[in-house]
Amino acid sequence: GRGRGGAPRPRRGRAVQARIEIPLATAYSGGRERISLHDGSGERTLEVKIPAGILPGQQIRLSGQGTRGSHGAPAGDLMLEVTIREDSRFRLEGRDVHVTLALAPWEAALGATLTVPTLGGDVELKIPAGSDSGKRMRLRGRGMPGATPGDQFVTLEIHVPPAKTEAQRKLYEQMAKAFA
Repeated sequence: GRGRGGAPRPRRGRAVQARIEIPLATAYSGGRERISLHDGSGERTLEVKIPAGILPGQQIRLSGQGTRGSHGAPAGDLMLEVTIREDSRFRLEGRDVHVTLALAPWEAALGATLTVPTLGGDVELKIPAGSDSGKRMRLRGRGMPGATPGDQFVTLEIHVPPAKTEAQRKLYEQMAKAFA
C-alpha cells in the first residue's frame, strides 16, 4: 500500500518458520546450537540460545531474523520449531525420561545398589530383593526441568549371562534343582 502523497508505506518483514534438531542433553540443560539457513540472500549461520527444559514442538523466536522489512520497517521474526534427536540411552515422554537398566539375576533376586544414568548425572538406585524384569522404578524430579519437573522412570531388565565354563554350567544346574 501507499501512504499519503503516494509514498510507499513501510512494511514489517514476514515471519519465517524453520526447524532445529537438538540433542536431548542440550534440551535438558540448555546451551547454544548453530543453525544454517538458506534464504534469498544466501546461506547464513545463526547461534541459537536453547533454554533448559525445552520440549519437542515448542518454538524459539529469534526477533528480526525473518525476511527484511521494506522502506525502513523492521525485519520479521524467525520461528524455530524444536525437535529432539533420538538418544541411545534415554526416551522422552512429555517431561518424563525413561531408561532401561540391565541387571544380573542375582542382583534382582538378592537386591543391589546400582548406578543409573540420568540426564543430570549418574545416581545410585537401590533395587529391592525379588525384583522382576519389567519392574518400573521412579526417580522423582529427575526428568526434564520445568515449573513442574518430570520424573525419570527406570525399567529393570534382567540379563542372564551365558555359562562359559563347566563350573558356571554346574551352578545353573544347582540353581535349577534348588528352585524346582
